[in-house]
Amino acid sequence: MNLDDRVKLAIKGDEEAFEYLINTFKENLYRTAYSYVKNEEDALDVLQETIYKAYISIEKLKEPKYFKTWITRILINNALDVIKKEKRIIEIEKIVKKDANFHENQKLEERLDIINYVDKLEDKYKNVIILKYFQDLTIVEISEVLQCPVGTIKTHLNAALKKLRVFMSKEGA
Repeated sequence: MNLDDRVKLAIKGDEEAFEYLINTFKENLYRTAYSYVKNEEDALDVLQETIYKAYISIEKLKEPKYFKTWITRILINNALDVIKKEKRIIEIEKIVKKDANFHENQKLEERLDIINYVDKLEDKYKNVIILKYFQDLTIVEISEVLQCPVGTIKTHLNAALKKLRVFMSKEGA
C-alpha cells in the first residue's frame, strides 16, 4: 500500500493509517522543528502539537499527495508560534551540545558556524534553507509549503546561498 492510499484511509478516520504516516515523517518533522526552535524540548512540543492538529483536521486535506507539505506547513506555523511566544535567544553552543548527532559528518566548529550563519539569514531565506537542506524537500515541495511560486523559491535559495557564502568568507570559514 502506497502513502497516498494510507493518507486516504487516514482522511476517512483510520487511526492505524494516520499512525503509520506520522511514523514515516516524524524524524524529518522533528529535524525541521528543531532547526526552527533550537531546543529539544520545544521541538518535541512543536512536533506533538503538529501531530494533534493534523489528526483533528486531516479530513480537511483535499489532495493526499500533499500530505507531507500540508503537515510540514502546520509544523512551521507551530514552530513560529513558539518562537513568537518565547522570544528568547539561545546560545548556539548549547544547541549543538544537546544534539551531538546534528550534521554527523561535520566537526563541531563547522556545525556551530553553519547554524550560526543560517540563523543570521532573513526569515524568507532561512525558511528555504531549512526546508531544502534539513527537511530534504524539493523546490516544488518548498513552494507548496511556503505558498510561494517556484521561481520565488529558486530566487530565495540562490540569494540565501550567496549570503551564506558571504558570511563564511567574511568570518574566515
